[in-house]
Amino acid sequence: MSVYAIKYKVLNKESGRKVSVTRWRVQIRSGGENISKLFEDEDAARSYEVQEAKRIKSGIPLDKILDMKYQAEMPDVRSLLRDYFYQFMSKHSPSSLKTNSNRCLSSIPAIPVYMKDMGAKFGKYRYDNWIVKAMLKREFADDHIPFGDFKIDTVDFWLVMAYMESRRKHGIKDNTILREISTLSSAFEKVYKLYPEKFPDGIVNPVKMLPKGEKPKPFLGRKRVLSDDEAVQIAEWLQLKTNQEPYYLFVMCLESGARKSEVLGIQWENVDFENWSIYIPKTKNGKPRSILVPEDDDVRAWLTKNRLVKGQVFKLTPWNFRQYWVDALKALGLYDEATTRLHFHDTRRTALTKLIRQKHSNSFEIAKEMGMSPQSVEQAKEQMPDRMMEVFAKLRRGEKLSEQEIMQLAGHGSMAITNVYYGDRN
Repeated sequence: MSVYAIKYKVLNKESGRKVSVTRWRVQIRSGGENISKLFEDEDAARSYEVQEAKRIKSGIPLDKILDMKYQAEMPDVRSLLRDYFYQFMSKHSPSSLKTNSNRCLSSIPAIPVYMKDMGAKFGKYRYDNWIVKAMLKREFADDHIPFGDFKIDTVDFWLVMAYMESRRKHGIKDNTILREISTLSSAFEKVYKLYPEKFPDGIVNPVKMLPKGEKPKPFLGRKRVLSDDEAVQIAEWLQLKTNQEPYYLFVMCLESGARKSEVLGIQWENVDFENWSIYIPKTKNGKPRSILVPEDDDVRAWLTKNRLVKGQVFKLTPWNFRQYWVDALKALGLYDEATTRLHFHDTRRTALTKLIRQKHSNSFEIAKEMGMSPQSVEQAKEQMPDRMMEVFAKLRRGEKLSEQEIMQLAGHGSMAITNVYYGDRN
């Protein structure tokens, strides 16, 4: 090992003359390694020599040192989901926050990815502590690695497919898997904001790289709305109870399309008695909105009678209401068939269906009123079994169809396709 000075002349571009400069070379030939590196400063050269001497004496190869640095600095999937949750999901409603917290902080990172599902491809991935275990010649105690341990720059669609296969082995339904990989995809889309120094241009989203047919298909078989008779029966049953809050909650959700958690969280200071509207500052999707109080004399009289300056309107808890709801369905014979059984969330779908039939041409207005995206409204329209009945009725009467109705008749799947169709021709 040695550090020695090297003097040579270089051309000074400003003066056009050659000047003498001194550089310091570190030369190390030890432990089967041959290192030669040039420094402009003698202190830096000697510091490097001491550092490398210690490394060679410890028996750690240079490439392992570089890998250790990589291991320490490169975020893994667990870190990505944690940072994504705290920076981008903190504005969601309490119920949604709890679900997303469980999904990002514990559920997804803990899912085992089995080596046998990856085969020979497993060797190309990097994951937490693999260098340390290799150096200590340890074998894995199990045949899997937690998904959260994989470094984000090595995650590709093969690994996502192995993740999905692991979930299916444990009996998880496709809808749940779809929600999980959707969360993962959203996190990868925000990498450029989460780690701007490492990935200023972002990173390849492995979920979007999934080959066609590999992504789970959402189950759309159960699309239930309450009939008028069912709504009346449930309302009458709840109205017979001593505690009237379950009845008022049911009516408000059925008429406004608001979620149960949103209505249960209503505060008195957000109720506008002049316009009979209620402001909901925190919704499931994080965007505040207002809903109208139903034109129901009982509901409005109850709100007026119990009016306070501030505080929570409903004292009812989600668990208490569930007991009322299940008892009502059992008493009315609506709880028997699991596939056709009413869920309380069906009140929201019922309200959406009612709005679509009343304002079928204004998806944006419906989306704003319901607190959902226009795309979701369009999907709901397409899934309505009677969506073409009005078109056929117009044809029978000999009436002129609108451009949208013609596109529906032509088989366009959504308003987006219709817009593209006309955009290409205008």
